[in-house]
Amino acid sequence: MAEKEYQRLTRAKARPGLAVALLTRSSLWLGKDHLLVIDSNGFTETYKRFYFRDIQAITVHVTSRRAYWNWLLGIPAAVFALGGIPYVLLNPSAGTGAIITVSVIAAVFCLPLLVNNLFGPSCLSRIKTAVQTEDLPSLNRLRSTRTVLNRIRPLITQAQGEITAAEMLVLLREPSEALKSTPMGAATQTAMNQEASSEPQT
Repeated sequence: MAEKEYQRLTRAKARPGLAVALLTRSSLWLGKDHLLVIDSNGFTETYKRFYFRDIQAITVHVTSRRAYWNWLLGIPAAVFALGGIPYVLLNPSAGTGAIITVSVIAAVFCLPLLVNNLFGPSCLSRIKTAVQTEDLPSLNRLRSTRTVLNRIRPLITQAQGEITAAEMLVLLREPSEALKSTPMGAATQTAMNQEASSEPQT
């Protein structure tokens, strides 16, 4: 059996934004020499390829989304679990129907709360090349993001080459030409130039 051209790295996740999230879901796939981002809205699909040789950085920022959902789900879950259930259990006039109703309502909040915490800390991931920066909505949990990065990091290093400690010293001492010879170096040099030009003149 021939190997598949692509391997799934993530499940499809909604893109940020309420209107977009209701329509578009994004997933990340691994190709032979690139990453493939697929956005699908149920009717059409959009494909974006990011070749390993062109990737300058993949940034990951921890967000407060998990804490936000913990508060949003935790307060009503606590109200029904700690208040509603003991009330119906200790109230002789409360029937079985009342107990079931309160338990179901509590479960509606408790189960998503449990799942939210099992997935671990939330994060925002972006991939950067020389021409664009793209969000990676499917990498929205720190634990799964680390797993994916550990898998693709050797492939990026293989495509771009690994800088040794001696080469790094050369780049630091003579950045003007050597640094510009790599995509990552060119972006770093541009940032350095912009920072220098923004400093006030004395």
